[in-house]
Amino acid sequence: MSRPQPGGAAAWWRTPPVAAWATSRALVLVVGVVCSLAFGVPTRGVDPAVPGWLDQLGGWDTTWYLDIARNGYAEDMGQVGEVFTNLAFFPLLPGVMAAFLAVGLNPFVGTLVVSNLAFLGAIAGLHALTDRRMGPQAALRASWTLALLPPAVYCSMAYTEGIALMCAVLAALLAVRGRYALAGVVAGVAALTRPTGGIVALLVGMIALQDDAPGRWRRAAVAVLPSVAAVGAFLAWMAVARGSAMLPFEAQRAWDRGQLGIGLVTAAPEEIRAGWDLVREGTLTAAWHATARDLAFLAGYLWLLARLWRSEGGLRSPWVAYSAAVLAVPLSSGTITSMARFGLMAFPLVWPLADWVGEDRRRARWAAAAAVLLIVLLVAQLTMRSP
Repeated sequence: MSRPQPGGAAAWWRTPPVAAWATSRALVLVVGVVCSLAFGVPTRGVDPAVPGWLDQLGGWDTTWYLDIARNGYAEDMGQVGEVFTNLAFFPLLPGVMAAFLAVGLNPFVGTLVVSNLAFLGAIAGLHALTDRRMGPQAALRASWTLALLPPAVYCSMAYTEGIALMCAVLAALLAVRGRYALAGVVAGVAALTRPTGGIVALLVGMIALQDDAPGRWRRAAVAVLPSVAAVGAFLAWMAVARGSAMLPFEAQRAWDRGQLGIGLVTAAPEEIRAGWDLVREGTLTAAWHATARDLAFLAGYLWLLARLWRSEGGLRSPWVAYSAAVLAVPLSSGTITSMARFGLMAFPLVWPLADWVGEDRRRARWAAAAAVLLIVLLVAQLTMRSP
């Protein structure tokens, strides 16, 4: 019997994307189980669908998604923005959970599997995209860098991160291959994951405009319109069913977020004043741990954006403009809350990070060790603070 070829189906599990994904997800799962058994249920509890040994990966916003899947969006509009409501969340992930409920499967476990497989798709897509632009060695480094990026912990939760990231990378890959219509459809799916998911349309639109062949504005429109239609349909439904198209954005005020674009003026001063009061009083709380996390990763993202800016030639590059928008839009709400995970969508920042880490083997070893330590800390933090 002949031996299987190295590139054949028998060796699929040894490809860089699969190896990087399996290694990193095994680490997150093991740490998640250990922390769940050691620390128990996170602050504010978990949904009954979450098995006890996965408590740390099933808290926080997952509860809201499951509530929408079971009960639909809230109908009491009286305190929107003043108290927490499920109106702040976009419909794609609750729809996935509702599908599992419809066939009698555990909606949390099913969505957890989907999120992790979506992250595999994101790594595979980034590998293919990087190979096309920079070659196989760069693709190898990018795959492992994304897989071990500490905030990618959140792609192993029943959150939007894995699906949104996969859609962003896949849409970009399709666009650079000239398949703009399909890229637009995938970007439209991303737009339904979260309020900032629509930024993917900016990326595919700019890639389409860089194509010098006749009809580039038509191609850009084809790439962007599905996102406009998807978000427009959701907000129109919200207006008809719940009375206002702006409810998903107004509801986020309860999470101390101002309106996108003007929150720096309306919400940031209050956030800064509240933080200063805690400093003055010498009060150290779980909120400080999360603030330190988000500030640290935001600083890292900005450093990587500067490196990407220099290598790609500024905002005329789709990759730079997209990455800058991914960071700027949530920051424009007036808070840095959750910037560690929001920055994951800026996947082109993996390229300068992979280059920097790969310049020196000793640096690569230290970076890998630091990544493992931070992954453990981020999972452990889930017991007291949302990602």
